[in-house]
Order: sequence, then structure tokens, then C-alpha cells
Amino acid sequence: MVNLPIEYSDKPVTPFGGMSLMKRFVDQTGIKEYLSSLDLPQPGSNRGYDPADIVTSFWLSIWTGASRYIHCDWLRYDTV
Repeated sequence: MVNLPIEYSDKPVTPFGGMSLMKRFVDQTGIKEYLSSLDLPQPGSNRGYDPADIVTSFWLSIWTGASRYIHCDWLRYDTV
């Protein structure tokens, strides 16, 4: 990830303005590596998602304002 400088401004920002800080937090704490070390259920097909990615995506959704599980519905349409 590019190390972008963090600056403060009086200008309005997007709701996702803090995502770079969250990305740094996830990287520095090693959450994904820890989740990968747990005995989480693995996908049954080759097109399944890594369970660590699912948990991380859910957490990021909550951190960015999703207050209900249904707010993560957009993950279902992820083109990846």
C-alpha cells in the first residue's frame, strides 16, 4: 500500500476518508494472519472466499457505519 500522508482540513470528506487508517490498523496488528491461524471452516469449493477475508470484510463494514448484517449485502456482488 502506498504510504500517503495524513493531513487535516476543514473541507468535507467522503465517508471512506478513514479507510487508509483502518488498512494500516489491520496490517500492523496482524489480524488477518491471526484469523488465518484459527480453525475456521474452509470453503467447500474452489470459488469460496477465505474465511479470514470474510471476517475482515464484515469488520470493515461495521467500522464504516454498517449497523446491521444486511448492510453488508453489497459483499455478495463483489466481482472478485
